[in-house]
Amino acid sequence: SDVCSSDLNLKRMKELGIGWAMQDATYYSAERYLKTLGEAGLRRPPPIKTALSLGVNVGMGTDAHRVASYNPMVGLRWLVDGKSVYGMTTRGPDQLLSREEALRVYTLGSAWFVRDETRRGSLEVGKLADLAVLSEDYLSIPTERISEIEAVLTMVGGRVVYAADRFAKLQE
Repeated sequence: SDVCSSDLNLKRMKELGIGWAMQDATYYSAERYLKTLGEAGLRRPPPIKTALSLGVNVGMGTDAHRVASYNPMVGLRWLVDGKSVYGMTTRGPDQLLSREEALRVYTLGSAWFVRDETRRGSLEVGKLADLAVLSEDYLSIPTERISEIEAVLTMVGGRVVYAADRFAKLQE
């Protein structure tokens, strides 16, 4: 995130039409970042909110780098509260995203990177019917519980590919 940490670099990214694919590395490595960057340095990177406000395309993913989780709910929580796995604050409040912004970064933001935002990334008529029904309401549960949310139904291309709980009978 050092390359993307200055406003000048973010503005240049916007001018060049390039995007920023994010990972939640500081969620797992905040203590290491604190040692190398210091307290002030830990509060700025990654400046996701600044990048979005400047119009940089930002996507979020979970490729399980190092020992990270594939669970996107962990990344969503980190985008919203900025806290590490051990509860250390990793970003200042000016760089935290709303729940809606975080979800948009994961969905439409990531679809932009594969040049497919017109077919996926949001629930709209004419787009692919890939969706997940969640165990809890992401928009209203306490922030600290976001990472506990699980998918109970997953559809890809309009077909049920995973179903649990009350949806189990829908799985083919």
